[in-house]
Amino acid sequence: MTGNETTQVKIKSRILTPSVDGLGPLEVTTIANQVEKKIDEIEKKTQIPDTSKLALMAAFEFATELYNLRQRSETSKEADSRKIDELVEKLESSLDKQLF
Repeated sequence: MTGNETTQVKIKSRILTPSVDGLGPLEVTTIANQVEKKIDEIEKKTQIPDTSKLALMAAFEFATELYNLRQRSETSKEADSRKIDELVEKLESSLDKQLF
């Protein structure tokens, strides 16, 4: 995929034509399906008929999920960095013992 492709998708009977850099029609359609599924799950759970409110609730759930993923990623990066530092120290210590 190159440039800004647009793909027409349907979410809750509304037609959207999003343009997303780096994503092709298949990815955009997959995301639209995830959004519709999330809205359907919330609608079933809450019985709220207002699609605008359902869309906001779905957006909030996706934002919460993204936030949690970022937090886990940051924690994982910090743990990886500590482990690398420990390995470097061990390697340096081993080299010092062998050289001197």
